[in-house]
Amino acid sequence: MAMIIIAIAIFGIGLTFWYSPAQLINRSSEGLTASCDHVITEVTQLYPSGAEPHYQVNNPDLLQQVMYRETGKIQGVEGGYWHVASEFFGYAFPTYVGSSIKTDVPQSEMALLSALSRQAVDESNTLTSVRQSEDAAVITVACPINTHRGLAAWLMKRTSLLPNTLVWLSFGIFGVLAVLGTMLLVLNRNFEKGWLTEREKLTEQLNDETAPVPTTTVINDVQPFLLLLYQARQKRHNAERAINSLEAKLGQINELSVVGRAALAFAEELRGRIEQLQRDVTAVVTDTSTLQFEKLQRELDAAEYLCQALAQIDVRHKKQGPVAEVHMNRWTRTLADFHQQRHANDRQTIAAVCDGDITISTNPLLLRFTLDILILHSLKFGPQEGEIFIRAAKQDDHMILEMVDENPSVKRNVEQNLFRFDDVIPEQYGDGLRLVKDLVSSLKGSIEFQSNGEISRFILKIPMTS
Repeated sequence: MAMIIIAIAIFGIGLTFWYSPAQLINRSSEGLTASCDHVITEVTQLYPSGAEPHYQVNNPDLLQQVMYRETGKIQGVEGGYWHVASEFFGYAFPTYVGSSIKTDVPQSEMALLSALSRQAVDESNTLTSVRQSEDAAVITVACPINTHRGLAAWLMKRTSLLPNTLVWLSFGIFGVLAVLGTMLLVLNRNFEKGWLTEREKLTEQLNDETAPVPTTTVINDVQPFLLLLYQARQKRHNAERAINSLEAKLGQINELSVVGRAALAFAEELRGRIEQLQRDVTAVVTDTSTLQFEKLQRELDAAEYLCQALAQIDVRHKKQGPVAEVHMNRWTRTLADFHQQRHANDRQTIAAVCDGDITISTNPLLLRFTLDILILHSLKFGPQEGEIFIRAAKQDDHMILEMVDENPSVKRNVEQNLFRFDDVIPEQYGDGLRLVKDLVSSLKGSIEFQSNGEISRFILKIPMTS
């Protein structure tokens, strides 16, 4: 809108300037001067070049035809010739509009035309005369013609003028419009600048998810959207809190599930120990040898260990768990010997090696139980002859435990779901190892499985301090 007002003001000022008296007179004077030059050119072409100027006008009709053609090109122009000897002749006014017929020089202008023509002849130059009133102007031009001595052509035009008061009033009106348009443009630019600044500020605030959504702004059109965004973000925050609460509950349920599954596994082991104790007690009753008493003592120690393990199996409190330093060189050999003596058959061999003297701080109960499950799993479902190899090595701030058996292959669907499901009574290699992954996670570690078609490898990565 401001630009339209400014454009109208500029157009009005330009139009007023174009039709101002000074500009009208100036344009008319220039037009008459150009026409007078054309008359001189055409008259000169009627006579041989280089000829001496004539003292008398012998062919006035020919000169009048030239004047008639030239004055017919501009509306409201009358013209003729003036000669020092014959005075006025060759009058023409082809564009005259009126009821009477004009065939001669206006009587009221004869003195002016005669004096101006004589002066033009004397000075050998084109002269212009302007007589101006409040609402009109008479513009006269006289130019000497060099083909005759004392001959001049004259042209005259009457022009209506706008009153100066009207011109200045128009200038004032359109000037005020220009000022108003400029003020509106400045205000509009300032508003746009403020709007852009506010928009950038809002964009920065809205991009910050942690910052509250502003509910007030100087941009009125954005206000409803801010309120909607505020409500949407509040709903999202409420949903996130609800999801976090559910995730926390699910985490607790998962931890309890790990506790229950580990406790169940220990209970099964303890039941087997108790059954073995019953058999050993029966044997002691019949055979009181020292060897039987020592065997009974070992079984009692193992049962006591399992009872202690069952009491400490709550993995929900990792920071309060039974963390101790484990010397991996001795620990892995003891683990291998234990399973070699108790669970391996005559054609299965369990070996362990440790690369260097490695000591880690972890929960030995959970680490032992994790390896127990993997070793028993390989002994039961792996090849019934061959070697199970356990290797411990240090890598940066972690301990890498590898358990390798000679199981040649695992079904593709079993390998993909190796650590995803529980199975209390697994039926094949790879079933029911979800508990192993959860126990390793409780130690802040990770586990992966690799198979190359000839051997299978479980790789545990556990922090040196977990």
